[in-house]
Amino acid sequence: MARARELKPIDWRIEVKRAVLGIALGLLCVPALVFGFGRLVLGPFEGSIGTFLSTLYVDVLHGVPAAIALVVGPYALYLIAQTTRHLAERAGR
Repeated sequence: MARARELKPIDWRIEVKRAVLGIALGLLCVPALVFGFGRLVLGPFEGSIGTFLSTLYVDVLHGVPAAIALVVGPYALYLIAQTTRHLAERAGR
């Protein structure tokens, strides 16, 4: 029976940089994509992208779960991919 590979220690400096990058994407790029696709699929939004972003940021500050999920989503997706990769390696695939 093959032994599972040893886990490498986490380099927290790199992980913090990845978290900051993921949250920055969640604050800037993902809302722009949501706004653009929303206009495309659902039609005009009452207001501009600035109105959409200000509403999103206020919701994040007030702790609205959907807004927080949108902002943290890119980093969460990265963590899910890393976990899946690690589990697949442990299973020998």
